[in-house]
Amino acid sequence: MTRQHRGNLICWLALVALGLLEFGMSFAPLPHGLRPLLLVPAIVMAVLVALAYMRLLSGPELGRGFAIAGLFWLAILLGLSIMDPLTRAVYAVPPMPPPASK
Repeated sequence: MTRQHRGNLICWLALVALGLLEFGMSFAPLPHGLRPLLLVPAIVMAVLVALAYMRLLSGPELGRGFAIAGLFWLAILLGLSIMDPLTRAVYAVPPMPPPASK
């Protein structure tokens, strides 16, 4: 087994382990304040894919530029999509009157 294959196998096993960890933690009764901790394995998985499979550290600068631009646009899209629920006002709806009898 070559060094590159061994690195790919280790990265794949790490991704599977992180996926299983995230799946298992999704069933744990976490308080609402600790639920963002479920994003940590997903972020680590994204970094592993970018560094191991995409080889961004040893790749051309243009590839790194596009990866950074993709993160930039993802941040803009997520920021704009969260604006709707954060700025939406909730209005109380009065109960309907009973129907008039004829």
